[in-house]
Amino acid sequence: MNGATASSISMKLAANLVGRACLAIVIVCVAATARSQQVGKDRYWAADIHQRPLPGIRFTSFLTICDEALWNGRWVTRYWLSTGLIEPEFHLESQEEQREGLAIDAFRLALEGQDLSGSWVWVKADKSEVHNPDGLLVTLELKSKARPVTVRIHTILYGGPVMVRWLEITNTGNKPTAITALSPWSGLVWDTTTFQERLPPGSDGPFEVGYAQYEEWGHEGAWRFEPVQNTTKTISGTRGKSGWGHPTFFAHNKATGEWFVSSLAWSGNWTYQVTGRQRPETDHAVFLFRMGPSTVDPVLRVLEPGETVATPGTHVLCKRGDLDSVIQALHEHVRREVLPAPVSDRDMLVEANHRGYIVDHESEDGLKREIDLAADVGAEMFVIDAGWYGPEPNRWGPNVGDWYAGAWLPNDLTPVREYARKKGLLFGLWVEIEGIGSASKLRKEHPDWMMTRDGKPIAEGRQIDASNPAVAAWMESEIARIIKKYDLDMFRIDYNTTANEGGNHVRDGFIENALWRHVDALYAMFDRLRKEFPNVIFQNCAGGGGRLDLGIMLRFQNTELSDWLRAPRGLKLLNGMTWILPPEILLRTFGTESEGVASDADLPTQLRAVLMALPIFRGLAPSLEEFDPLERGEVQGSVDLYKRVIRPILKDCRVYHHTPPTPLLEGSPWVVLEYASPESQKDLGWLFRTSESGEPTFRFRPRGLDYSKTYEVTFSHSGQTLEIPGAQLLQDGIPVRLEANLTSELLIFRAK
Repeated sequence: MNGATASSISMKLAANLVGRACLAIVIVCVAATARSQQVGKDRYWAADIHQRPLPGIRFTSFLTICDEALWNGRWVTRYWLSTGLIEPEFHLESQEEQREGLAIDAFRLALEGQDLSGSWVWVKADKSEVHNPDGLLVTLELKSKARPVTVRIHTILYGGPVMVRWLEITNTGNKPTAITALSPWSGLVWDTTTFQERLPPGSDGPFEVGYAQYEEWGHEGAWRFEPVQNTTKTISGTRGKSGWGHPTFFAHNKATGEWFVSSLAWSGNWTYQVTGRQRPETDHAVFLFRMGPSTVDPVLRVLEPGETVATPGTHVLCKRGDLDSVIQALHEHVRREVLPAPVSDRDMLVEANHRGYIVDHESEDGLKREIDLAADVGAEMFVIDAGWYGPEPNRWGPNVGDWYAGAWLPNDLTPVREYARKKGLLFGLWVEIEGIGSASKLRKEHPDWMMTRDGKPIAEGRQIDASNPAVAAWMESEIARIIKKYDLDMFRIDYNTTANEGGNHVRDGFIENALWRHVDALYAMFDRLRKEFPNVIFQNCAGGGGRLDLGIMLRFQNTELSDWLRAPRGLKLLNGMTWILPPEILLRTFGTESEGVASDADLPTQLRAVLMALPIFRGLAPSLEEFDPLERGEVQGSVDLYKRVIRPILKDCRVYHHTPPTPLLEGSPWVVLEYASPESQKDLGWLFRTSESGEPTFRFRPRGLDYSKTYEVTFSHSGQTLEIPGAQLLQDGIPVRLEANLTSELLIFRAK
């Protein structure tokens, strides 16, 4: 279980409040309209701190209410509501007895194997406004009667559908202690009565949960739904980072139509449990959850006497409605309260990356040829990726750790950077700062910097150990040196090592897993680096999408979605990951970097697959002279379309998934998404034929339009345009026929 440090208190929450960055548990409960007291348009927050009938706090944000109380020494969830209505106390009194044996604790903490539930005593509670973004911070302090420890429960209300929580845990004793289990926010989600009359006969019960089905490379965003009926389902991430799966679940109450989405903002190993219990004889069902960082070692984190650590958290959405509205609420939260602000005039740029034809054969002339191609098609930034550094021979993987230009670049990178800028391009650079390669001088000089388990290097020695303060200090100073030396406009991190269980160390007699302190240090250094370099774009990558959690995304403006580029899976990955992250920050690649990509689909389809996200061009042609003029025209026209039409809509678009979920590794006929501008003036319909199974015609009924308006509809493939009333689009839709596999259509809607 992680405790993230922070200089910018987690989730962009309140950097001045905790002093260590924490991951945040965010709970989103959305309902229809705003309340009378407002802090802005459709924004409202309130916190009622009381001592009777039980000591407790009722949190309200927008129409969402979370009521928690101290009951028998346990800080418990009494109810969630998304209607703005406050439950009468006499309703709650009648429910206490039946909840006696349930895991309704609103957080979990165990020290040295002892669960402290039932030992908590109220110390104090207060609230204050915070800014950037604006919100109400509510802090409750509890102390344990069983152990010398205090917990401060921090909850931020933004006035919209999101609440954010993290804990601060302080060892008040005179000797070290150890955190052995942690869930920063947990407990009761649904207490549903009379569910049987709301479900079809033979139903599995009211609750189902969608989870990331895989955690392997190239399998991002593959959601699978299963019933949760009188069972506890456990899902874990075990790759030493948040993984190519995702620490998120989508729970659905079919009896009420409500959704509950929980996402752990944590970049190490994690585990969550969801429990569904139902009793048909009493027509009663409950749903509970628990989520936190996890480890195979006895201890997550050792606490010295007087030491305070901030924990990770979870983002949760509780909302009645369809999946589209759930996803849009998550996107609003990520854009508004998670992602760092874009660098001015440097948002959603078209990138070109050198890895296409000169992988591990980089040279100054070769990089300049790539710049010529990038400038020719209208790219706005050129990025040198892996392969520019280290000793001879040029092998990008074994050389990581030695961040100086290789002998194959005798003039260093400066002339390449200047050439890019002469061509009107910004300049970015790739660094895998957590790698310590087998050929690097760094490993030879500092073998003790490798992360170890039971004294032996993990991941074949390739993982550097930032839980060592000296290592973390070197990493941060090295990144700062590189940014300054090369005057970077963009810094691209990568993390290709799979640490699995992570390392461990003996600390004060406890065997402590190394990942908490490693992630803590990583977050803290990027919090400081972003402040030191406010005009630099920070871009995330981890073997593709191996670290897409909201904890890392607090520190990076955009991210690689996946290293899997081939169709149709690449389309399905985007379809799945845009359930959580908005498309405008997800990098997608066109070009020849991955073997087989060039033959996977027709040229317009390959281009549309990247224009619907944040495009990177990797491998357009060996040189400008060898660039096929027909391909060149297609690429140039697509980049122009992205800048003029797509990019203005992408930013803040409402995303509609017309084909969720799609099986990742099995044939399915279509992937269809829709991006609508907030005011419904413009809309994009993306239709991809991904298998010859099923019908060759998809009737596209746009969901993001104003049906009182008339729209000009352009078929990108043919260029034909027609006008259709919005009401007719709602009723009849537009039939799109694609006979051949791996073909596509883009529909562009403009209100008249």
